[in-house]
Amino acid sequence: MISKIKPLIFILICLFTLNGCSADIKNDENHFTLDEVVTALESQNLNLVSFGITGYPLKLNDVVPEVYSVEVPVEEEPYSPEFLHFYIFNSEKDRINGTKEFNNHMENAHFTTFPFLYEKGNALIVYWSNTKDNPLFTKSIDTALEQLQ
Repeated sequence: MISKIKPLIFILICLFTLNGCSADIKNDENHFTLDEVVTALESQNLNLVSFGITGYPLKLNDVVPEVYSVEVPVEEEPYSPEFLHFYIFNSEKDRINGTKEFNNHMENAHFTTFPFLYEKGNALIVYWSNTKDNPLFTKSIDTALEQLQ
């Protein structure tokens, strides 16, 4: 009887181990770096300029964003760049909590620029557009995030 139990235990241990490994692989698929996200956006002909951390950007779930300006087309006068805040969280779950925190902060806010949120895996991008009704870069950002693997 004992000789039949040992192989069964071995098989169960192997199954649990494989299941744990596949869960780790799934988490890595949605884990992006700032460089990967910026490169994806630049592939859509967005001219991004790093501002680093300026002023007092909104810290979400203990993550301070990297701030980039997006050069607007020359036809837009006077010159007024728009901004992207990149939040790269440790996990998708942390990003979800960060997004909830952002929405709570924005409930009663009054804007001179308008936030548009984009989420993919552990990355949250807040696009601050100068216009609420006609944001210039939504299509480019959507396309870039679709390309992230």
